[in-house]
Amino acid sequence: MNSKKYVITKLNTPIKISGIYTVHYFKYGKNFIFEPEAHDFYELVFIDSGTAHILNGTETLCLKQSQAFLHLPKVAHTIYTKNEFANSAIISFECKNKLLKNIAGKVLELNDYEKSLLNKIVSETKANYLDKLNDVHLTKMTKNLSAPFAGEQMIKNCIELLFISLIRKVEKGEQTEEVLSLNITSDKIVESIRKILLDRLDSSENIDLNEISFRLGFSKSYIKSQFKKKTGVSIIQYYIDMKIDKAKKFLSQQKFTISEISDMLGFGSIYYFSRQFKIQTGMSPTEYIKSIKADNIL
Repeated sequence: MNSKKYVITKLNTPIKISGIYTVHYFKYGKNFIFEPEAHDFYELVFIDSGTAHILNGTETLCLKQSQAFLHLPKVAHTIYTKNEFANSAIISFECKNKLLKNIAGKVLELNDYEKSLLNKIVSETKANYLDKLNDVHLTKMTKNLSAPFAGEQMIKNCIELLFISLIRKVEKGEQTEEVLSLNITSDKIVESIRKILLDRLDSSENIDLNEISFRLGFSKSYIKSQFKKKTGVSIIQYYIDMKIDKAKKFLSQQKFTISEISDMLGFGSIYYFSRQFKIQTGMSPTEYIKSIKADNIL
């Protein structure tokens, strides 16, 4: 037997995330402001919809959708909005590698691959910890004893991949391949969008393209084109059609008033609900109820 001597190749891992402090997902109202703070760990701020302003030391910057900013340890910072809404993901973590300083203090534009990593970090955090991610007073994460296998390692790996990608772009100008997107077909994207819309259907809180884009890790233009190509209608129109179908079921049960159904499905006003209902069915909600009663008599 020919015995070969193999030599192990030690892997160089220049970016090592040793732990997280908090992971947040916030929906800011108009003129929101967070109390300035400084701590001895890194904090990444990402804006997935709207516009927010940040204070980094003595510097004030404006962050728009898909932009991020990495605060260095011990630098005072805060975030606030000016007469508009914004959604953000914020990750605070420990990392001893000095390479992160190369991208700190810069406005970073995230591509679809990087946004998909960030989305995975948030979704894994929700599955692995019991805390509410919109709790501004959160200082310690509470582990979920029923968490999926290796969830924390997924969080660690995704954070490291995110910063590897950002460092490559900033330092070398490389275009990062959308590795996580390669195995996702258009059919899967459309099905994922349908599931997101269905999950939100029973809530009075509407969902928008910014949130769908963030949750899937693709740009708004991409998911809009793929959905329209496969279904023939826009995502918003499809969502409204789902709501009208749900409204028809509620009206047929005759357990709720038209106003209550409008509120339950997040239409905002009875006028808007009635207008959309008539567009879809050719009848007003009141006429629809009368038609049901007539059918029951027959």
